[in-house]
Amino acid sequence: MTARSLLEHTNTLSECRQSAKCTHNLSEVVFMALCAMMCGFDSWSEIALFAEERERWFRRWLTLPGGIPSHDTFNRIFAILPASELKRVFQGWLSDLLENRTISGQIAVDGKALRSTAKGRGKCSATHMVNAWSTEMGLCLGQCKVKTKSNEGKAIPELLEMLELGGCLVSIDAAGTHLDNAEIIVRKGGDYLFAAKDNQPNLTAEITAQFEALWQAVEVDVPGPGFAETHDSGHGRTEHRRCWVLPVTAAMPLCRDWRAKTIVAVQAERSDGKQGYDFVRFYLTSRAMDADTALAATRSHWAVENQLHWALDIAFNEDSLGARVGHAAENLAVLRQWILNILKQNTSRKLSMANKRKLCCLNEDYLFECMGMFNL
Repeated sequence: MTARSLLEHTNTLSECRQSAKCTHNLSEVVFMALCAMMCGFDSWSEIALFAEERERWFRRWLTLPGGIPSHDTFNRIFAILPASELKRVFQGWLSDLLENRTISGQIAVDGKALRSTAKGRGKCSATHMVNAWSTEMGLCLGQCKVKTKSNEGKAIPELLEMLELGGCLVSIDAAGTHLDNAEIIVRKGGDYLFAAKDNQPNLTAEITAQFEALWQAVEVDVPGPGFAETHDSGHGRTEHRRCWVLPVTAAMPLCRDWRAKTIVAVQAERSDGKQGYDFVRFYLTSRAMDADTALAATRSHWAVENQLHWALDIAFNEDSLGARVGHAAENLAVLRQWILNILKQNTSRKLSMANKRKLCCLNEDYLFECMGMFNL
């Protein structure tokens, strides 16, 4: 577990308010919210209710100079707390967790809308977060807020600069396929795997032309370094994936400008008994890859959707939680990802994420164990 408890980490928060006007201790408010959300209490009124009912054991280690904050106070404090400050503490906790381990494997970067934070009609007015997920470690490594889905690509460089990328493969969908992002990743010692779509028409056309020429050849589907395929079935659906790779050559000047070493094409055929789908996606990467490795990497990218975003929606009900004032939506998103990391790291009980949260509420020993508060 971490070298420091969750309480010790929240105590490192820097005060952002005028001290003469403050009734409640900032770090204590954040700690109470973390405990409440870990136990499945998510809205401001629920967080305040949890804190009121657990006041006796909160007083075992908190000073609570102003007593238990009201739900409006929780809302107001999280709205004015700079998200960068909470992210700093989150990164400190993550560093403690990793200790001497280095992040390795694949880092999947993708965006997610917090739908209930929309102030107008439609999801475009909602808060969007770009998240980085370690597919190997099962950890959220960082997050960055964007104004709208269309600006997702502008937030990715900021997120990449926050992360340790040495030796990692960073996979990003087409929204992040920009030369600047490729240069950041390579400069920081990592490799990229980018989807090539219409937002980079010339680059995509160059890659497409190479594979169209390949597919005109005879027996291109021979298993080997240049071709791989998989078959999957389950839940009434069958899926057949085929992957081709080509090394980047002098005949691909745009790919060389991106310092790419391999281009990838993946065809997916799906059938659920009622209708079928058949589509091809193209990628480029700065790492030399064979087809088996490339196919595995393109599939692993979707762990950010299946393991992070899905868990936030199902176990944390994120899409139905509205927090529209100031930094509140972003701060709560950071807390949810922090809690998800904490609960994923605890393997003493084999439970779903939703049931781990319930057990935290029912069993104080389990809650304290997850928070690293063994001696309190």
